[in-house]
Amino acid sequence: MLKPLLLSAALLVCSPLLAANITFGDTVNKQQVTAVAQILTKPADYLEQTVTVVGEVTGVCSKQNCWMTLATAEDEPRFRIKVRDGDMLFPLSAKGKTAYATGVVKVWSQGEGNADAYQLVPTAVEIAE
Repeated sequence: MLKPLLLSAALLVCSPLLAANITFGDTVNKQQVTAVAQILTKPADYLEQTVTVVGEVTGVCSKQNCWMTLATAEDEPRFRIKVRDGDMLFPLSAKGKTAYATGVVKVWSQGEGNADAYQLVPTAVEIAE
């Protein structure tokens, strides 16, 4: 009888710790969030600028965990959060969760004959649990 009671108490104490957001780098600036759609509408206005974006994570690099993609409209190019390999390791479990990222908007070359896409090179990322 005592074991189930102790297990229940331990779960109650640890539950808030398990639900904590995952953070990388500096603090995310949630006071000035720019919509990904707004950036993709006029990307030249945001190139080399520091912004904070928020969105649902639709993909995570399964080899180096060095990038995530955020949801965009179907007719828009993908928007990626990309770090140098090993700088931040994004968990595969981030897919489907909300992520905030602060960083610099850069061109993401799609190769010859394809339109460029855009990415954020982050200094801070927060994935909501």
